[in-house]
Amino acid sequence: MPQLRGRKRRRGIALLPSLFTLGNCLSGFASLNYASLPAEFGDNPVFSPHFRTAGYFIFLAMVFDLFDGFVARLTRSASDFGAELDSLADMVSFGIAPAYLSIHLIGELKGNGYLSIPGPFQDDDWLRLFWIIAGIYVACTALRLARFNMFLRHDVLSHMSFRGLPSPGAAALVAGTVVFFVSLGLRHHYFFNVSPQMQAGMRQVFPYILPVVLLIAALLMVSRFVYAHLINRFLRGRKRFRTVVGFLLLVMLIAWEPQISVLLGVYIYVLSAPASWLYRLMTGKKDIPAVPPPPNK
Repeated sequence: MPQLRGRKRRRGIALLPSLFTLGNCLSGFASLNYASLPAEFGDNPVFSPHFRTAGYFIFLAMVFDLFDGFVARLTRSASDFGAELDSLADMVSFGIAPAYLSIHLIGELKGNGYLSIPGPFQDDDWLRLFWIIAGIYVACTALRLARFNMFLRHDVLSHMSFRGLPSPGAAALVAGTVVFFVSLGLRHHYFFNVSPQMQAGMRQVFPYILPVVLLIAALLMVSRFVYAHLINRFLRGRKRFRTVVGFLLLVMLIAWEPQISVLLGVYIYVLSAPASWLYRLMTGKKDIPAVPPPPNK
């Protein structure tokens, strides 16, 4: 009888990480909802606030994704069911939602509403190519998550680094780029002034920048570049007082100018692994193996 009560208690505790994982999934669903709103929503259809909101929901999904693993370890309730549910939620929030957001933003930038949405049967060669790139991003996310499930380890606390860009990092690259572009319509950044000429120039250039960002994120997810596990490497365990002060200043910087500071942080992280590989290649140093050898998500 005590063993039965213990099993029931463990099943009840497992509900907590599942709720965080479902929050991740629902955040991705909310991002899809806001990304699909019509162009008339907002004062400026080019820099419509619903695109910024859709990007914020992708970042909210990352917060839920971070805490579901933390709660599972805290309650010692990691399970195969939780891992599968987490992968399904990640596919929605970090695979489909960023690609869907990008496609609909490009449709508005082209100026003809849903007639300019990229698709496989578009007459416009560029829109058709962009749809293919978005499809590659979705497929690479699925491959990344499937590869992670093959080599799943419940002891994720030992993961200090992993091969390939994590799917949340790829989604942050896309969502951060979109949020920064849409924020140009605010015209009140502290670091620089956004003129109407700058807005018009970015509107012309951005449809060619975003596909490149999507393709780079897709290829990095299935690459063998070694990325640091930021949580386990820098936030876990005791830290020096100056480290705490540094993180406090970083949080204040994000609160002061979130669109720019988050974008810079994401790009630094995404480019850190290729830059480190290039440095070791030029200096003749050996590659640092990921720990553990199987890839993380």
